[in-house]
Amino acid sequence: MLKQFDVKCFSFHNQFSNYVDHMSTILSHRRFESSPYVKRETNDVRNKDDECIWSNPEVMEKVDKFLLDTVPYYQFCDSCMGSEQEIM
Repeated sequence: MLKQFDVKCFSFHNQFSNYVDHMSTILSHRRFESSPYVKRETNDVRNKDDECIWSNPEVMEKVDKFLLDTVPYYQFCDSCMGSEQEIM
């Protein structure tokens, strides 16, 4: 894929600040906007306090390792972050 496309990455921590500003200089504005916009919830409401991963560094580390070992998307992100392909 990387041979056929110019792929970039960014830290999700910046997705609602620097990333939007950066992309607004690259992407064109929508020509058509749906009206009225209707928000549709797609996920159930969750309580992170009930999820053991967030308070257990050992579990987080194991999940990180599993994702990096098995999911190409995470492998790409891991190799891209800190490289010249990173947007910010």
